[in-house]
Amino acid sequence: CPLAGVCRDQAFDVTPYSHALAYFLLGHPDAQDFGRKFKVAFSGCDTNPCALVRIHDLGCVARTRVVDGRTVRGFETYVGGGLGTVPYQAKLFDEFLREEELLPTAQAMARVFARLGEKKNRNTARLKFLVAKLGLEEFRRLVLEERALLPHDPRWTSYLADLDRHTEQPLKPPTLLAIAPALSREFKAWKQSNVYEQRQHGYATVTVALPLGDITADQLRGLAGIARTYVQETIRTTVEQNLVLRWVSEGDLPALYEDLKALALHAPGAGTIVDITACPGTDTCKLGISSSRGLAGELRLRLAESDLAADEAIRDLRIKVSGCFNSCGQHHIADLGFYGVSRNKGGFAAPHFQVVLGGQWSENAGSYGLAIGAVPSKRIPETVARITARFRAERSPGETFQSFIRRIGKAECKRMLEDLMTLPAHDAEPSLYSDWHDPREYTIGDIGVGECAGEVVTPLEFQLTACEREVFEAQLALEQGDAARAGRLAYESMSHGAAALLAWRKHFHSGTPQAIADAFREHFYDTQLFHDPFAGGKFGHYYLRAHDKAGQPRDAEQTHRLIEEAQLFIEACHSCYARLSQAAAVKV
Repeated sequence: CPLAGVCRDQAFDVTPYSHALAYFLLGHPDAQDFGRKFKVAFSGCDTNPCALVRIHDLGCVARTRVVDGRTVRGFETYVGGGLGTVPYQAKLFDEFLREEELLPTAQAMARVFARLGEKKNRNTARLKFLVAKLGLEEFRRLVLEERALLPHDPRWTSYLADLDRHTEQPLKPPTLLAIAPALSREFKAWKQSNVYEQRQHGYATVTVALPLGDITADQLRGLAGIARTYVQETIRTTVEQNLVLRWVSEGDLPALYEDLKALALHAPGAGTIVDITACPGTDTCKLGISSSRGLAGELRLRLAESDLAADEAIRDLRIKVSGCFNSCGQHHIADLGFYGVSRNKGGFAAPHFQVVLGGQWSENAGSYGLAIGAVPSKRIPETVARITARFRAERSPGETFQSFIRRIGKAECKRMLEDLMTLPAHDAEPSLYSDWHDPREYTIGDIGVGECAGEVVTPLEFQLTACEREVFEAQLALEQGDAARAGRLAYESMSHGAAALLAWRKHFHSGTPQAIADAFREHFYDTQLFHDPFAGGKFGHYYLRAHDKAGQPRDAEQTHRLIEEAQLFIEACHSCYARLSQAAAVKV
């Protein structure tokens, strides 16, 4: 947590614990045989989202208890979290793991993960898949069993004798900000959003907002100079692609602002709706489908010019954008999340973004959202405008955005955006077929149009649209508490998507669910025609696994993941159709 040690809400400073665990596991023999990475996060409190502990393999929230009249430190410990293509909510492993048990318990987890975690398939080589496979209780039993067998290591507790070693010290004595009419309006706006009053009287933490997470070499050098002038040469990063300077004497804030302004690093709006997180997207990432940075930049510009950031109900909402189905932009935990997809019409491809609602940024990423439908990229600003305007007009006093979305329901949310989701023909609105700030046409080439000029939507596209409606119906059923019906609809949407592809390629079968799955495996999965160029057979595996488990009971969380997988499978059907159509057009 970038505010560790200065946060007004913290139980205690988690910095020495995170440092101790990092250097204990780094190079440790028990942590050298993982299938993939093992991510750990520490937070000093459970309400603020500074560390997002519930999206990590191991997450620790600081807690204290009074035992025999003495205050004891420990951690509310979570395991098996992660975003990615299908997010997994971390599970509560221990309500209060005492500080002396932190390192040995993490070592025991590492041993279980190294022994039982996936090694061959990197798509499932994370702790979240192992916890889901074993179940939390069995995973906990194995970890505690492993812990009991570990020989004592003095490093487990030696650091506890010197917890103050990592305490950051101020460069200057505390002072108060002078109240003067000479302070500019721009400075006051910056102070409101970018300055945090520390628990230590007379000191503040300053957030340097970096639009799209960008900073130049010259700005970095200048910022290093600022860090030497005002603090002890220390800078921390944040999960929102910003930088923070801690222990700034409050009286220095006006001078610090002017120095940041000289570097063009004085943008206000840190931690508000204009502070949009975006992954690299199509700019540099080979997985990018739509321009996440282009969209985020456009949204930031429009929001900054509007009055939304000044509205108390709207200003603290979070927008997060990913260029593809992976969650590098953290779209699952945003108030308004978007991830890039594409759609095809009449042989032309158009960049789109799935609209994700229901995520929760606060409480360390308290809940994950679900996509309600795909909107052309150029219409996303209008999408944001409609949703926020509706929230401003109809919210009850004190109602949060998540509560508002739950109250009006996903069906109403989709109705509000339905006209924006309709993609007109290329000739009718060609601007929708290019991406943000990219003059090139986003197209797979004209694959041919029949004699009737109106024949721009193929039967397959109609069928896949019907599958999207089915998986949305599954989402509504889950919203109403009917997990069984939701799971059935999600699976059926995948089966119908597979059947649509088979019919398009004229692979005939008897029409039973088993026959569809067998034919899909034979003609699309085993042949790798369905494989994503970068994700491989992951999305086809989602469907085949759902078929194998069809009829088995699922709880709400498992059904939520199945709906996510169904959405991704249908997106993969769209992509497979586009690839094969393009290949056919090239041959012609």
